[in-house]
Amino acid sequence: MKPEPLRIAPRSLDALVDDVTRHGRLGLETGGFFLTLPEDRDVTTVALAGTRGIDRAYGRFVIGLQAIDKAFAYAEEGGLQVRAMLHSHPRDAFLSRTDLRYSLRVPGFVNSVVPTFAQPPTDPSLWGWWQYGDDWSSCSPPVTDPACPKATVITFDAEGVREVHGY
Repeated sequence: MKPEPLRIAPRSLDALVDDVTRHGRLGLETGGFFLTLPEDRDVTTVALAGTRGIDRAYGRFVIGLQAIDKAFAYAEEGGLQVRAMLHSHPRDAFLSRTDLRYSLRVPGFVNSVVPTFAQPPTDPSLWGWWQYGDDWSSCSPPVTDPACPKATVITFDAEGVREVHGY
């Protein structure tokens, strides 16, 4: 039986799409995480990668150890679980060799690739979605549901976590 897909408020998803577009127009990959309460499928936090300890380029997006630590510490302190990593690609939505080798390989963890980063689709069903079991296999995209509570949007990096207002 396939697990239920994540749920997210459309306005909360906009924060990620806007961030991908902003970086994509500069020719840079970017990304972040979706956080939920344990055993819940509603995305309560959209965590966007900031600047310090984040390496972005065309064809490269790396979150440094200190930045990952800040994001995961924020999740732990808030009683949240990091459920999905999302990142952008210049063109197609696929898991590259680097993605397959270095992404978090934890059973149940979701990995998503947002394609065409300079003009990404706003519909997450047009992105690539995979879940880790014994290996990566395709999975359902999150359900965008206006009835879902609006997520908190944060930026994380090696300097810490900051709330983003306007979403």
